[in-house]
Amino acid sequence: MSRTRIFLIAGIIVLLLGVAGLWQWRVHERDGSAALARGLAALDRGDARTARIELMNAIKGAPRSVVAREAQARTLVELGDGAGAQVEAARARALGAPPSQTRAVMAQALLLQGDAAAALKEARAADVPDSDLDMAARVIARAAMAQGDMAGAQKALANALAIAPDDAENWVELGRFRLATGDQAGAIAAADRAVALNPADARALTLRGELTRAQYGLTASLPWFDRALAVRPDLIPTMEQYAATLADAGSASAMLALTRRILALDPANARAWMMQAVMAARAGKADLARSLLDRTQGQLDDEPATRLLRGVLNLQEGNAVLATEALAPLVAAQPDNRTARTLLARAQYMTGDYATAATMLAPIVAQRDADPYVLTLAARAQEGLGDRTMTADMLARAAWPVRAAADSFASPRDAALANGPPPASTATARDNIPYIRALLSTGRTGEALARAQSLSRANPGAPDAWLIHGDALGAAGRPADAARAYEAAANIRFDRAAAMRLAAAWGQAGNAVRAAQVVQLFLTQHPNDAEAQRLAATVAMQRQDWRTALRLLQAVRAQTGNGDAVLMADLARAALGTGDRQSALAYAAHAYRLMPANPMSADIYGWTLLRTGDKGPAAVDLLEKAVALAPGHPVLQLHLGQAYAAAGRKDDAKLALGQAAATNFAGRQEAVDALAAL
Repeated sequence: MSRTRIFLIAGIIVLLLGVAGLWQWRVHERDGSAALARGLAALDRGDARTARIELMNAIKGAPRSVVAREAQARTLVELGDGAGAQVEAARARALGAPPSQTRAVMAQALLLQGDAAAALKEARAADVPDSDLDMAARVIARAAMAQGDMAGAQKALANALAIAPDDAENWVELGRFRLATGDQAGAIAAADRAVALNPADARALTLRGELTRAQYGLTASLPWFDRALAVRPDLIPTMEQYAATLADAGSASAMLALTRRILALDPANARAWMMQAVMAARAGKADLARSLLDRTQGQLDDEPATRLLRGVLNLQEGNAVLATEALAPLVAAQPDNRTARTLLARAQYMTGDYATAATMLAPIVAQRDADPYVLTLAARAQEGLGDRTMTADMLARAAWPVRAAADSFASPRDAALANGPPPASTATARDNIPYIRALLSTGRTGEALARAQSLSRANPGAPDAWLIHGDALGAAGRPADAARAYEAAANIRFDRAAAMRLAAAWGQAGNAVRAAQVVQLFLTQHPNDAEAQRLAATVAMQRQDWRTALRLLQAVRAQTGNGDAVLMADLARAALGTGDRQSALAYAAHAYRLMPANPMSADIYGWTLLRTGDKGPAAVDLLEKAVALAPGHPVLQLHLGQAYAAAGRKDDAKLALGQAAATNFAGRQEAVDALAAL
């Protein structure tokens, strides 16, 4: 046979094989088998979005394919579409699949839709296959938690781990269970185990990021979210957590970019719209914030953050009635939320309901550390009720230049709770913490401390147990011991509550250096936290680091605005320290306009006028007013004495400086030196 004929025959064979392959490919594409294979492969590698599209094509080619329907149900569960998953699982059953094959996925679909009872019925069915028992156990755990059955959830998770002890997903579920029950240390251990078992499990990495955020801070958690998204770039729950962390850290542009990625994948994602609404509100764009909030379509309306945002936006719009409707349920659910309580009282005051506003503010007013704004608002409510004595008393407290240390917050229910029967067990945090707070607020410190000690011993991994233990120790006059209890909490969850308590406790114990370190560490991880910025600014002013103080206070002002007289006074003091006398004078004048009856604002205005070279009597007049309002304050006496000296009134200066020098305070040596120079 010639070479030409051989090549011709070979070419014909290759052509026939190609035609056959093409025909077979078209058959597979037409009957959906190729798409099904690609969909199953995508699902196995965790690419649920690709799997969903391929399986849609498979179902289009073979609408009666049970395998395709079951796989699509699992895919939709992975994507959080419970209703869609239920439809596909039901269709698979209608096509002849035994119910046992879809028990686990049907249970997941029902749970995603909030039907815990139906999910439990499916997951507890006797015919669940052995291969799905651990998945069914996880559903039982989540459904039990949704029903408040924590013991049942714990038992189900123990079953899941007994079936598959090396399955990272079981450890992630255990971590989330422990987190929900307050066992933060246990949650960290479970998350670490999940990551060790599967370092490429995006959900395990996400949980570790959430726990790191609580344990160490916002900045420390970011690499965990980066790792999770490197594994699963389209995992929306991870992107939601990452975006929320970036927002809290002050990285608004990065958060906005991430929420846009979420919305590109899921245009109806309520959390992404909510985060954008919060960012718009922080930027002062109220109309845009309302528009973005409307796009959540009410999905998050029952959440505290949504209620608070709606309340703020309605107050800005002047609609106090709608603000009351938004904030009242929030305060009912969180009675110790001072921000919500104050905003609700403001809304009630605006509607003319002075009695309700006064009642709403009463628990805060009863605290020694009530801030001037709350006291002034409460005074106006009492004025509306015609009680001049209460009005004058509250305005006097608002004008006092020094705030006392913080008390435990006293809710209106505390007296009834403290006088009622104590919780049967001293080891359960959920009922003991409110009871201990009630004991503290009613002065029963010894009983509160004994119960708090028992609670922290029984729950060493729960930061809230250590926090209430620290509160009880602080109330008992043991600040150093309180600091150690707060440190135990902070080692597990270093949030604002732990950090601010810890810093205050070390300050009360006389360890100012350690208090400053705590504040600085917290601020490193939470650079946008206004309360921490303000406390750090106070520390900076104490060591006369005026530039740092001014930078921090300006950051607070950017977040909170120009309505806080105390903040304006601090800005004036810091600007004066840096030599920026023009800005200092503007800040001081504004502080005085906001609260002319406050000795601190009168003092800073007069002192700034004096330091900027004002030759008129205004500086002395203002400083005399400050001393008249608070005659026992040595700093005010010092400033007045120096003003008298500058005006040539030596006898008056000696008297004022002598009173200042007779008091042990930070500026005593300055008073002594000024007195000696006369």
